[in-house]
Amino acid sequence: MRNLILILTVFLCTNAYSQSRQTALDTLETHYQQCLGKSHKMYDCALTYYKQLDSLLYSTLQHLYSSLSPNRQQKLQAEQGTWEEKKDEYFKKIDGRVEKMHKRTMDGLDDDMISTDNKAAYIKERVTELLEVAI
Repeated sequence: MRNLILILTVFLCTNAYSQSRQTALDTLETHYQQCLGKSHKMYDCALTYYKQLDSLLYSTLQHLYSSLSPNRQQKLQAEQGTWEEKKDEYFKKIDGRVEKMHKRTMDGLDDDMISTDNKAAYIKERVTELLEVAI
């Protein structure tokens, strides 16, 4: 009976954590869309959003590492390493495209904004995946 109560408590705490992270993710998205809606300093909006998502990714990983068994920690660490490699490749590709576009456009901030938005979307997808693991 004690084990059942302990398991239920851990599940509820983990579920509450995941829900609070999802709420944080939704709030970041809402603030980002509101910032973009002002049509002023859109690159700054995208950069702030990107940094906030990156921070959320880091804190989500830290929480997962601390709550998983050693075997699952190792598995997550390997998965995260693979994801980081893919992220680096994707970001290099995006940066390469932006470099080419800078030569053709007068204001490179639009290109930078779009690039940063794409990078943020990539990170958001990973945070969402990790939140599903946390449930």
